[in-house]
Amino acid sequence: MTTLSLRGLRGGVGTSSLLSATGQALHSLGERVLLVDMCPENLLRLYFNVGVNESAGWARAMVDGQDWNTQAWTVVPGLSLLPYGRLKWAEQEQVEQRLRQEPELWRRRQAALAAQFDWILFDVPPRLPGYARVGSSDMRLLIVEADAACHVLLQQQESDDEQLLINRYDPASQLQRDLQLIWRKQFGERLLALNIHQDEAMREALAFKKTVGAYAEASLAAQDVLSLAIWCLTRRQETL
Repeated sequence: MTTLSLRGLRGGVGTSSLLSATGQALHSLGERVLLVDMCPENLLRLYFNVGVNESAGWARAMVDGQDWNTQAWTVVPGLSLLPYGRLKWAEQEQVEQRLRQEPELWRRRQAALAAQFDWILFDVPPRLPGYARVGSSDMRLLIVEADAACHVLLQQQESDDEQLLINRYDPASQLQRDLQLIWRKQFGERLLALNIHQDEAMREALAFKKTVGAYAEASLAAQDVLSLAIWCLTRRQETL
């Protein structure tokens, strides 16, 4: 089993939409995939037509003293989703504290799931250290947009063990082209050679409660995500 975590450098860079699409793309290539929402916003479920009022999830189960592994949804055979759940602010803090106190919690959970899935994908929030402790990740991607805010935040990064992926790339933007060149020079191979292009289909997909690949398979963003999924498979093969 291979684990992949996606973390946005800041909020609003499209991490959840990208993770949902990557999971669907890997499944379309024949992989058994589980997507885990580590974000208190609990948005990942919306891409798979889980009801807005549905409150269940692994964090909700943790607070309520229930079994976490009974909270997963089977989207289609071979593709499953484990939502975060709906929690109040104080309950979110409670979960954060427990994850800080038990840093091996998700490592044990990964081991329990290893026989059922080929991939586990984690949607990791930008600024909550406890929630970022998802155990060992074979691949870690930091999602950025080619804008001034992300450029400044990249200069302040303390860790360099995540590879960088540009989302919502617009090749018509001089600023974005310039920043990509600067980052290529600064970060080298740490910056992935592929980009996820700006595409309205990615935004529209959520309105239809679908991943971009399920909503618009021929769209540019969906093809970019498929390339990302193939990159993940290639990278896994190289590390075996």
